[in-house]
Amino acid sequence: MIARLRGRPVARTPDGVVLDVGGVGYLLRLTARALRKTEGGGEVELDTYLNVREDALQLYGFAEPAERELFEQLLSVSGVGPKVALAMVSGSTPSDLRRAIALEDTSRFMAIPGIGKKTAQRV
Repeated sequence: MIARLRGRPVARTPDGVVLDVGGVGYLLRLTARALRKTEGGGEVELDTYLNVREDALQLYGFAEPAERELFEQLLSVSGVGPKVALAMVSGSTPSDLRRAIALEDTSRFMAIPGIGKKTAQRV
């Protein structure tokens, strides 16, 4: 598994950012905080999660380990895929999101596209 990458952002695409690491370009789908880290154009270090599917390998990037850990926990919830989990982690800091989960704040999760009432309750 690719757990972390350090490199320089070289391109932005509709799907994310291409990070050049030793001459290899990795396409990363990023949280909002990770995206902000890449805006300076200099070298950045991002925690990553490699999602393996039958038809694709997708690499997700995070500003800090806490974001990645929360992303992985959200993937274990029935009805939450990587795209929805990324949107959830992007919308709040990990501590705020954990607090909302502890308080069972379903309305907060239902505001995220792709999450209905039942999925919000499962979260």
